[in-house]
Amino acid sequence: MKLEDILQKYYGYETFREGQKELIEHVMNNQSALGILPTGGGKSICYQVPGIARGGLTLVISPLISLMKDQVDTLSAAGIPAAYLNSQQKAAEVRAVESDLKKGAYQFLYVAPERFEQNNFRYLLTQLDIRLIAFDEAHCISKWGHDFRPSYRQVVSRVMTIGAPCIAVTATATVDVRKDIQELLYISDDCVVETSIKRDNLDFKIDPTFQKDKMVRRYVKEHMKDSGIIYATTRKQVEALSEQFTDQNISHTIYHAGLSSEVREQNQTAFVNDNSPVMIATNAFGMGIDKSNVRYVIHYNLPQDLESYYQEAGRAGRDGLQSECILLYSEQDIRLQQFFIGNTPDEVIQERKKEKLEKMVQYTKTTQCLQGTLINYFNPEEHLEPCGRCTNCLMEAKYDMSVEAKKLMSCLIRIKTPVSRGILTKVIRGEQVSQEMSQLSTFGLMKDYETKDIHGFIDTLLFNGYLDEIDGKLHVHPSAKDVLMSDVKIMTHYHPVSYNERVTIHTLVNVDEDLFEHLKKVRKELSVEMNVPPFTIFSDRTLTLFAQKQPTTKQEMFHIEGVGSYKLKHYCPRFIEAIKSYQSTV
Repeated sequence: MKLEDILQKYYGYETFREGQKELIEHVMNNQSALGILPTGGGKSICYQVPGIARGGLTLVISPLISLMKDQVDTLSAAGIPAAYLNSQQKAAEVRAVESDLKKGAYQFLYVAPERFEQNNFRYLLTQLDIRLIAFDEAHCISKWGHDFRPSYRQVVSRVMTIGAPCIAVTATATVDVRKDIQELLYISDDCVVETSIKRDNLDFKIDPTFQKDKMVRRYVKEHMKDSGIIYATTRKQVEALSEQFTDQNISHTIYHAGLSSEVREQNQTAFVNDNSPVMIATNAFGMGIDKSNVRYVIHYNLPQDLESYYQEAGRAGRDGLQSECILLYSEQDIRLQQFFIGNTPDEVIQERKKEKLEKMVQYTKTTQCLQGTLINYFNPEEHLEPCGRCTNCLMEAKYDMSVEAKKLMSCLIRIKTPVSRGILTKVIRGEQVSQEMSQLSTFGLMKDYETKDIHGFIDTLLFNGYLDEIDGKLHVHPSAKDVLMSDVKIMTHYHPVSYNERVTIHTLVNVDEDLFEHLKKVRKELSVEMNVPPFTIFSDRTLTLFAQKQPTTKQEMFHIEGVGSYKLKHYCPRFIEAIKSYQSTV
């Protein structure tokens, strides 16, 4: 049976999606292969179709019991005999599956990597006709992956003795993770198929709001008919949000590792079946959950890395309909992630995690397209274009950098060979690189600009698709002629600085000066009552934060710099009362 016939018969599709057939053909040619396809990109088909075509048994190594069950149910519903072995099965169930396996009753067997630690299972494998081995969620193999599982990595040496080709699939893999998987599974560069992580139906948004709770409650109430996931870093935060939702009569359920397996399964089922439209969870929830109608994913806290963020955010809109991915963050989130990283025993991995956290923080601060930033992180050589829907694309860029763009691209063209952004910056700033380059007409053309500003212009050109960066070298894209030969404008967020102008520096914005003065009077009254200097109660900076953020609960107060447990109890009620009183008069 042809591959397309299998696709049509069992899955109801007439054609393969991008990357699928290429990956399948590698496997059909007995070549081990790696597929990096976005969430919702049809990764399972990439090993199920060749598994059916090759005959015999396909052994699938999967990280989660829930994922195994979903896949086996889906295959069985399509008339494809499949089974799984996991730790939750009774001994009689295991024996029955093993007996059927020996009879050749199944085409697919799903197991967790820990199953290979059992001698009787390894002996069972020697009696089976295994013709393909699949690693689902393959990033779990790599020690550089965000969901690294040592058992996944340890099973590789045992699997390789079976003698069947391997296929590994994942939605998220950085360059380091990809190379690690390739080395472990002996996969050549020619057998790596990577499609863009770009998903045009996802709108990425960043909201640095201080009042996270209010924002989340408001958003969910405005989308009561939609299904969504809210991710929080800790179990405590999940429980706190759940209490608020209960008080507001918002239907929801929760998921974290502190719940029993029975409760987790019940809650997950309620969410998947649309009985509870909202799931509040830690990152323990989500891998392999094939719920297609999730309309929004909100991250209440900053994740530790972009891999985790993209995989979790990517659970929105798997049906292809427009969906939102919203990231909330605060400085406290960064400190919490730093604490977690500090407890990593392996120093090399700890340093790598610090680097990844820095990339995550940079994502919250970039002025470039958010989807483009994610694409650039996973595949630096992919041609970028602004999505036109994210927070940054919708934010008005006020500086016309068309002149700077023409200078930079003209300089790169005159150099005649691709160079790094560092070399381009030096040449256009007039810094000596080589005698040949110092003779260019564009040498020193932007000598009055800071290096960081030129890098910002280069980023804008990359993210607008006028430059490409391949192997660390810049190339002028054909679309650049629209800028060079016409009056096309390129806008950015650059602010030119005149070194002769006087600049008034404000450390905070949106501060209510009247409220600030009112809070100073309250502080003075307290200081007199307690016979202590005013600054020992709260500093001016803390009062400024009060005036800016206007907290009206102890929980909101506690998150402000300068507020400890003692001051929260003894001083804050007076300030909360003062803020509420002030708000009622304006």
